Amino acid sequence: MRKSLAAQSGALVLLVIAFFASRLLAEQDAVITINPNETHQTMRGWEVTARAWETNKKLDRFDPTWETYGDELMRLLANELGINRVRIEIKSGAENPVDYWALFRDGKIGYREYGSHYYEKINDNDDPYVVNPSGFQFSALDYQIEKIVLPLARRVEANGEKLYVNLNYVDFGGPLKSSLSHAQNPEEYAELILATFEHLKRRYSLTPDALEITLEPENTDHWRGKQIGEAMVAVAKRLKPAGFVPEMIAPSTTAASAGARYFDEMVRVPGAANLISEFSYHRYRDPFPNDALPEIVKRARKLGVRTAMLEHVGGDAAELHADLTVGNASAWQQYGIAGNLGLQDKDRGGSYYLRDVAGRDGPKIRMAERTRGLAQYFRFVRAGAVRIGAMSSNSDVLPVAFRNPDGTSVVVANAAKPASMKVVGMPAGSYGVRYTTELETGRELPSVTISAGQPLLATVPGPGVMTLYQKKAS
Repeated sequence: MRKSLAAQSGALVLLVIAFFASRLLAEQDAVITINPNETHQTMRGWEVTARAWETNKKLDRFDPTWETYGDELMRLLANELGINRVRIEIKSGAENPVDYWALFRDGKIGYREYGSHYYEKINDNDDPYVVNPSGFQFSALDYQIEKIVLPLARRVEANGEKLYVNLNYVDFGGPLKSSLSHAQNPEEYAELILATFEHLKRRYSLTPDALEITLEPENTDHWRGKQIGEAMVAVAKRLKPAGFVPEMIAPSTTAASAGARYFDEMVRVPGAANLISEFSYHRYRDPFPNDALPEIVKRARKLGVRTAMLEHVGGDAAELHADLTVGNASAWQQYGIAGNLGLQDKDRGGSYYLRDVAGRDGPKIRMAERTRGLAQYFRFVRAGAVRIGAMSSNSDVLPVAFRNPDGTSVVVANAAKPASMKVVGMPAGSYGVRYTTELETGRELPSVTISAGQPLLATVPGPGVMTLYQKKAS
């Protein structure tokens, strides 16, 4: 009798332990609920700036060694990472009778001398409606097109998509000043941009999809909200009769917190509000950039335009998640294609890929550290995808969900710690399961098939990003 009581007591203890263990486990699990009827922004692309390590500042020279890896880099950008949008740049100093890029490329001048002329504007003539071809230099732009844009476009097109090309004007301050200010003379600005569009069309049969009016106006002498609006109106009047109607992107402020003020000044210019397509911002100089996002979204919604975070060296998956879910960003960019990582250099997040010389087998191209988490979003959420509702029962697991143009669904969960997840509301089908943590990159688990109404279960073994992506039925 005593043994029976003891056995019963032991069994009871085990049941109690099992009960509380199951409760504890349940508390640690994240239940992610998908609502396909709740829709948000439509994605327009994952962007990269068309630069690698061709400008060697340390050695004060042009460095063509990146071109050896060009084909590999374009393949990785398009297929491994999922880039489908590119920023090409025209510096204000392109209006100049001297082709300093060609001199730099040919080894006749170093980077420091070349860089001093970046924004040295010398007027081609006194009439903004008459172009003097010898007064504009496009060889730097041609290098971007031939070495990066066209090869990347072929890779993207092979995946059934079209590369979105964003032409960005840059006019930072510099040591060499001139009497010409494109900001203060919008007709002169419009002349340069029209000449650029015509050059690209004539030489490459290429028309940019968008014009980003000016980069980081806080870093310039004269570009403010009013000047951005005036330039937008002036350039639209010149481009349209020539057959060019690009989307307009602005104000591209250095700090997200400055975006609302510049935007308000910009849209007060008559005609500007009807031209803007994308409210762009960057993530520098702000201690709490996420706090600025609601004001950006508020203004974008009022005008019916998109938002986009289009540069942050050091941007990571956590920032991307906030921009997607709080800022409603439809496009996102960290920065350049690749950097040359020397033995003493640190990965500061300015490039998606790195040429790492420290490997046992010699220099090798690899993903930069922050890119590993970004790829969990980029690769599986395609242009045209619509963000749909996604909620989590656990604040340590932050989800975002999309419906791709081909009808497949994707859920990306950013986990602050190891977590098991139960995703409900996903359509029936077969799902790929992939995660990236500190220790593993793009770990692919066995596919999971669910029927209608069945939850999808997955576990990430450490802090990281988990992607559940529906496979297209064959």
